[in-house]
Amino acid sequence: MKRLTPMEIFNKDFKHVMRGYDIDEVNEFLDLVIKSYEDVLQENEYLKEQLRAAKKQNTGRNNRVQEQTGQYDEIIREILARIDRLEKMMRR
Repeated sequence: MKRLTPMEIFNKDFKHVMRGYDIDEVNEFLDLVIKSYEDVLQENEYLKEQLRAAKKQNTGRNNRVQEQTGQYDEIIREILARIDRLEKMMRR
């Protein structure tokens, strides 16, 4: 479904028919629709930017977690190696 722009809403022309709607009332309502739509579009852009920033922050945190996990893995390997050496020394 095609998304309308505020200008497309503004520029929309309706046929005039006998016993039709009050043109001024329709125009006032369309003005309100346009304003509401513009507000929604602005809020949507703001939320998209917030989402991009949150994703970027999350990526940075994930990278730090991976780095720390790698460091912890190395520490655990070193501890296990020391335990193994100590066990071998005690068997002698």
